[in-house]
Amino acid sequence: MNCVYPKMEIKIVKRGIKKKTIASRLGISERCLYNKMKGKTPFTWSEVEILQEVFFPDMTKEEIMFKSNELEKDAG
Repeated sequence: MNCVYPKMEIKIVKRGIKKKTIASRLGISERCLYNKMKGKTPFTWSEVEILQEVFFPDMTKEEIMFKSNELEKDAG
């Protein structure tokens, strides 16, 4: 998957979290989660709060939602 949230994607893989589990906890379909992770649709603030509270309590919301295109802005 071409994900725009690399830090979140890395943590999901390292922790062995199933995307189906994340989608279920967020109350959305797996397809909707994939669209959000690809940047096609935005995450809502309540979804970000759930992601942090349930799956990534050791990360800030900013770290979770860090976008890969932000690297390009910093480099330019």
